[in-house]
Amino acid sequence: MTNLDRDFEFPAELLVQPQALVGISGLDTLNNAVHRAVWDALSASRRQQDRPPVQFKLLAASHEFPRPKSKKSYDQHIPKGVLKRGWMHKHLTQVPSVVVVFCDLDWDDPQWEERKLECVSRVQSLREALKGRGSRVCLVLIQRKAPNLAVEDTLGAERAKEIFQAADLSNKSLYILPHNEHLLGFTAKLESAFYDLAKSYYQHEIRQIKQHREHLNKKNHQYLYVRHHFKIGFFCELRQDLVTAHCHYEEAYNSLLEARLLDTNEFEVKTVAGYISYKVSRVHFALNRPRDAISHFKAHIEHYRHKTGHNLLLFQHYA
Repeated sequence: MTNLDRDFEFPAELLVQPQALVGISGLDTLNNAVHRAVWDALSASRRQQDRPPVQFKLLAASHEFPRPKSKKSYDQHIPKGVLKRGWMHKHLTQVPSVVVVFCDLDWDDPQWEERKLECVSRVQSLREALKGRGSRVCLVLIQRKAPNLAVEDTLGAERAKEIFQAADLSNKSLYILPHNEHLLGFTAKLESAFYDLAKSYYQHEIRQIKQHREHLNKKNHQYLYVRHHFKIGFFCELRQDLVTAHCHYEEAYNSLLEARLLDTNEFEVKTVAGYISYKVSRVHFALNRPRDAISHFKAHIEHYRHKTGHNLLLFQHYA
């Protein structure tokens, strides 16, 4: 394949089915057999269609997250293009919705205070690394001893409360993972909990975008209208809310149709319209609406068929 062919391909991140990104921290998969078993249990679940649509990413202790950009006033803001380059890739592979800290800690550990402080320190370090983002942070305690209903419930409740207070965690952010023959079952329950946290994070991001949109003027910020609707549609896909995702992709596409085409922007507008059109059609198919998908695609082709742009760039139109 030539470089020219690659230049006119859709980005890889546009073609995949978006899945919530969950970062996994604290697992030493090379030197700790228990940690390896936990990671294998999480990884194996990706091959099962009935499991939550979550993508796990193993994070090194020195992992650095992308720093959030400072928010600018929209009064004098002129966007550089319609969609941000690399934005989808960033949220699919770099910015986790949830970061899970795994620690080995039994309730009756003889070094409880020391180990507790170590867990709390890890949580606080991750919070600092994610400063400025809404990513959820939770803690999973890997416990090797089977729970003793007669004794450990009371002890566990007391020590869980200590961790809640020390690490500033809610009761939905602390989980216990017994390492026994039922490991796969326990990890399946954890995945569902992580996915619920992920959906909460993406809903928070959607609310943030909607708040920003209130400051826009459609006449002056036409590209930003398209961008914001596309972002909301993408986050809805990550939440598997395809009906709402379609509504926002459709709104982004229709807003782009209203953009004034000039020699300087026509190629970009057509390219982005193709991206959004692909998303609209793909969601139609996912919702079992193939006729709508085909109708939209035909309308898209017809609309841009004769918009060839500047004569010197004619080859791009037919590429």
